[in-house]
Order: sequence, then C-alpha cells, then structure tokens
Amino acid sequence: VSIKMDKILVIGGGSWGTAFADYLARQEKKVRIWVREKEVIAAINSTRENTVFLPGIELAENLQACADLKREAVRADVLILAVPSKFIRTVMQSLKSVLRDEHVLVNLSKGFESDSLKTISQVAAEVFAPVISRQWLTLSGPSFARELAKQHPTAVVAASDNEGLLKRMQNHFSSSILRIYRSSDLQGLEVAGALKNVMAIASGMVNGLGFGFNTTASLVTRANMEISRLGIRMGAKAETFWGLGGIGDLMLTCFGSLSRNFQLGRKIALGESLVMIEKSTPMVAEGVETTKAVHLLAEKLIIDMPISREVHQVLFAGKDVRQAISDLMKRSLKSEWNLS
Repeated sequence: VSIKMDKILVIGGGSWGTAFADYLARQEKKVRIWVREKEVIAAINSTRENTVFLPGIELAENLQACADLKREAVRADVLILAVPSKFIRTVMQSLKSVLRDEHVLVNLSKGFESDSLKTISQVAAEVFAPVISRQWLTLSGPSFARELAKQHPTAVVAASDNEGLLKRMQNHFSSSILRIYRSSDLQGLEVAGALKNVMAIASGMVNGLGFGFNTTASLVTRANMEISRLGIRMGAKAETFWGLGGIGDLMLTCFGSLSRNFQLGRKIALGESLVMIEKSTPMVAEGVETTKAVHLLAEKLIIDMPISREVHQVLFAGKDVRQAISDLMKRSLKSEWNLS
C-alpha cells in the first residue's frame, strides 16, 4: 500500500484540534478541519478565529472548516482524531464505511472509553479491524493548545506498532516549532495521557487550598509512580512514564494554569460543585470521566491507586478536599519504589 500524507483532515474543532490544524496549515500542508458546531465553522471560515474553543487566536488563512465528515474523509490521506473520548466510538463508526487501507490515522484524544475501560487504540482496533493496526498512531506530550497556536517550541511523542509509518510521520509533521519523538509503546502513551488528567485535578485541588511547590512536586512524583503501576500492569513499558508523554505531560498539566482539569480541581477546592463547573464551560475536562474509569480499572486489576481514589471520593462521594489530602499523607509508610 502506498502511503500518502498530502491531504489532512483534522476531526474535532476543540482547542487542541484547532491548534493542531492551524499548526499544520502554517507548515503549508493541505488541511481541513471537521467541526460539529455550525457556529464554530462559520466563525473559523469568516473571522479566522475559533471563538468558542480557542478565542483570541488568529488562524491560518489556508485553514478551512467543514461540516460533512464522510465526504471530507474520503478525500483525505491522513485523518487526525481530536474529539473528546466520550464521542470517539461514534466518530469512528461514522468513519468506518469510508476508511481505506492506505488511510493514516493519528489520535490526539486522551482518555478511556468509560463503559468498556478500553484505551482509544483498543476502541479503534475493535471498530476498524483489521485495517487499523498498520496505519495507526497516537501523538501525546506536554502541549497546551494555546501555546502551540502561539508558535511556542513544543516537543511531543508519537507511538505506533509501525516503525516505518512513525518515521514518515515524524519527518512530515516536525518543524522548528514542533519536535516529534518516536515510541513503540502505544499502550503506555495512552495510559499516561489519560491518567495525567486525573492527577491534574488533584494538583488543582492542592493549589485551591493554598499549598505551594513542596506539596505539588510531591504530588506529581507520586502521581507518576501511581500511573506507572497501572500502565505496567496493562502491558506498558516503564520508561514511557519518564518521557514526554509521561512525566512531561504530567508536569505541564499539574503545574500549568491553562489546564482545564487543573482549573476544575482548583474550583472544587474553593467550594464550587462539579455540576456548576461543568455547566459553566463548553470545554470538556476529560479527567472527570477518566477518574470514574480509573476507579473501576484499579478495582478490576487490584492495584493500589491512592491519589486517584481520593480524587474519586472528592468528585463523586462529597469528600472534603482537605480530608482527602490528610488521608493520603497518613497512609501506612512504605519504600519509595514499588511499581508492581
């Protein structure tokens, strides 16, 4: 199968899909972006701005937004998935009938499917089988949409089972603004990308209570240990969690006030309710759904995930944030390294 990467369709007009499409358009690529919301399509095409999901950023002149998913997918060589994980299966099912062997699929979404507890790649393998394994890759790493859109130098990692495809994509998409590294650990990259959103909620809670860098640095380090434990049990490689898609993305999301999950945790610590926070913004904080999924995964695999457990208790059982942090600090004392 001859693989082309000339025509690109980004699927999803949220902040990250928009920023990534804009980045590719500025690299002189032929890019279109499929958006669900009619008013966002109109705004992008007429005012060069995604006023809903990426306000205040002027988009490339050659970026066109479109409404007909199947028609655009047929024309494209590369399909880039950038939709919230709760919509991922629906979008994949609508793409299934137009998918060709030579289509390259790039996943930017982070999270688990909440009812099946599958990673995005596992959902794809199920919906698209058997085409998918050859031309599928996931891109992840410390990358706030707004900063990439402002051309801030950013490094990410792409994972796939197909080394040849990875090298081609790496060469085709990298630039002086975006540097892409390769990995063969698809499972690890997706587990890390999903779980860091739960940890960002915890970090926001710490911040909301007024605790400083000691607490946050301790949290991030222990969070990475916890993520590694789950990932390794699910077949990931340990080193992935110390790379860009692991500790890199975790640091960004836990230290960065641009993170929606961080902001959500902060607001909860300041006394707002989850329902009110979710009503007040069109943006999806993936960490809320992921917290539910991780809670179930930890039970199913019998893994101790204390930070995730406390976030779950605060979000869904009304536990006091201060009490949750106190309970984490007072657990039985142990050796630092325990990845099993």
